[in-house]
Amino acid sequence: MLNKNILRIMVLSIILIIGLSAVPTVMAAEDPSKMTVSSQGIKNGKIAEKYGMYGSVKDKNGIPKVSMPLAIKNAPKKTKYFAVYMYDNTVPWVHWLGVNYKSKTFTEDASRKKASSMVQGKNSFGTRGYGGPTPPDKTHTYTIKVYALKSKVSLSNGFSYSQFNKAIKGKTLATATIKGKYVKK
Repeated sequence: MLNKNILRIMVLSIILIIGLSAVPTVMAAEDPSKMTVSSQGIKNGKIAEKYGMYGSVKDKNGIPKVSMPLAIKNAPKKTKYFAVYMYDNTVPWVHWLGVNYKSKTFTEDASRKKASSMVQGKNSFGTRGYGGPTPPDKTHTYTIKVYALKSKVSLSNGFSYSQFNKAIKGKTLATATIKGKYVKK
C-alpha cells in the first residue's frame, strides 16, 4: 500500500512538473509588444446594438451609421497613419474602409464625426464610410482589422476594397484584429 501511494505521488509530481513547465511557453507566446486593437463597443464577444441594425442612428436608406470606438496599442514606432477594414465573416460584405487616420483612437462615430480626418471607402451598401451590421438571417460574426501604415495612402473618398488592398501593400508595418458577433433577434 505504501508503494502505491508513493507511486501516485510520483506520477502526480511528474504531471505537475510537466504542467508547470508548459506555462512559461504559453506566456512567452503572448507578445506584449504586438499591436492590438480593442473596442468598448464589443463586450463578451458581442457588438453593442447601437452600432448595427438595432441602433437609432441610420441614414435615409436605413443603414446604421454610428461606428464603434477603437483603441490601438503598441503600434510600431514608425507608424504614421492607420487604416481600418470591417467586414462580415459570414457573408462577403464590407462594412467600413478608412485610411490616413493619424490617431491611435477611433472615437465613437469617428466615421462621421472625424470624417475630415480620414479618407473613407465605399462599403457594400454602396455608401461611403461606416455601414453597421445588419444580419438578414441569423447572428453574424464581424472582423475589424486595423493596419499601422508607415506612410500616407493615395486614395480618394469612395475607393473600393481592391483599391484599398493595392494602396496599403508595402506600407503596412503591423496589423491587429478584433471580432464580434451582432446578434439577430
